[in-house]
Amino acid sequence: MTATPPPTVLIFAPLDPTGAMYLPADAISCAAVGCHALSIVTASHVQDTTHTEQITLTAPDILYDQMRCLLEDMSVHSIKAGPIYSIDTASVLAQIAADYPDLPLVLHLQSIPDDSILSNDADVDEITDAICQLVVPQADLVVADQTLLMQWQADGLLPEQNNPINSLLDCGTEWVFCSLPQPESVTVLHQLYNQDGLQQQWQSPVPSARLQDTEGLLSTNICAFLAKGLPMAEACAAAIHHIHDAIPHAFQAGMGARIINQGLNRN
Repeated sequence: MTATPPPTVLIFAPLDPTGAMYLPADAISCAAVGCHALSIVTASHVQDTTHTEQITLTAPDILYDQMRCLLEDMSVHSIKAGPIYSIDTASVLAQIAADYPDLPLVLHLQSIPDDSILSNDADVDEITDAICQLVVPQADLVVADQTLLMQWQADGLLPEQNNPINSLLDCGTEWVFCSLPQPESVTVLHQLYNQDGLQQQWQSPVPSARLQDTEGLLSTNICAFLAKGLPMAEACAAAIHHIHDAIPHAFQAGMGARIINQGLNRN
C-alpha cells in the first residue's frame, strides 16, 4: 500500500552547518509538524554557534535550475524564503514566485550580513530595495522583527513618514507578522497585519535562556501550517504554540546560544 504523501514545503534559505538556523533547521521544523521539506541552498555559511566567519553565495543560475527541477517534478504546497543576501537571489525567487502565484510564499526578513563576511557586488540599500520591490510584492506573508523594520526606517531603507509595517503592505505583501518583546515584561507580543490593519495578536513567554533564531523557526512553521491548509491567522497561532512547546527542549550544543530540539516536539 502506498502512503499518502505529506504536504511539501520548498525551503529557499542559506545553509547553517550548526543546524540551529535556516537549513537544515527549517527541514527539521517541517518534519516536526508532519510536512516534507525540499531544499534550495542560497548560500553556505562558515560558522559555529557563536559567530559567522564567511558566507558564500550560490550562483543564481544554479538556484533557478534547482527550483525549476523541484517544482516541475513534485507537488509543492508552500514556499519559505529567507534570509536573502543578494539582488540575484531576490531576482530568482521573484521570477519563480511569479510563475507559481497560487503557492503561499512566506518571506523571512533579516539584516544583510556585513561585507566583511559576505562578498557582494551591491550595497545593503540596493539589496534591501530589490527585496522590497521584487520579492515582497510576491509574498503572502512577510515575517520581520519590528526592531529590524525600525532600523531600516532609520537608515532610510523604508519611508520615514510611514509605519514600517504599512510600508511592507504598500509594497504588495498581503500579510505582515512581527514579534516584539514587551518592555519590562516577561512576554513577547506577536502581531498579524493586513491592509485593514491589525487582525490578531498573541502573547508568548520570553524564553528564560538565549536561543538561536526563534523568528526563523516561526516563519518556517507558519509556512508548514499553510501547506497543511490552515488559514493565515490559524497557521500563525499554531506556529506560536508549536515553538512555545519546543522551547523547553532547547539544549546547549556549543559556546553560543541554545538550540531548540524540535525532534522532541512532534505533532
